[in-house]
Amino acid sequence: MPSEPSEKKTVRLSLETLEDCRNFAKRLAGRIQSHGTSILPLAIGLTGTLGAGKTQWTTFFSHALGAPSESTSSPTYVLIHRYDSEPVIYHVDAYRVQDEDEFLELGIEELFESNGITIVEWADRFPNLMPDGTLWIRFELDEFDPQRRWVSLDGAKLPMLTAGWL
Repeated sequence: MPSEPSEKKTVRLSLETLEDCRNFAKRLAGRIQSHGTSILPLAIGLTGTLGAGKTQWTTFFSHALGAPSESTSSPTYVLIHRYDSEPVIYHVDAYRVQDEDEFLELGIEELFESNGITIVEWADRFPNLMPDGTLWIRFELDEFDPQRRWVSLDGAKLPMLTAGWL
């Protein structure tokens, strides 16, 4: 059954600075690490407009899980980057992917089944191909404050990841 964002269990946060974004990424990474392999595989679907912070958050998140700084960058032209972190992260940028067939040709199903974290930017372009249990993170620009981002988290694993935190 496809995984689509639901409105039932949504948590909304305000990120007012780049440091807030870094802290949010670190905190979520720590929650994931505290669950060990029991939470894996994990798919994270990132959505939001251009410039809303998806790639920056992914960089902070991958660094928090131990990926070397020089290895993280936007996968816009390569489409998939693998980060040697603990657990391993596959960073997919679906912005330039034309259709579901091309998305599947990337080997996305194998990534979703791997014992790691698969982060898909622009995941809302292919919600029917995202696995059940996807953690959805939506980044929105604040219409009055260009520095502020609103982040909404949603998904079946959200209560497990935010218990005692949010």
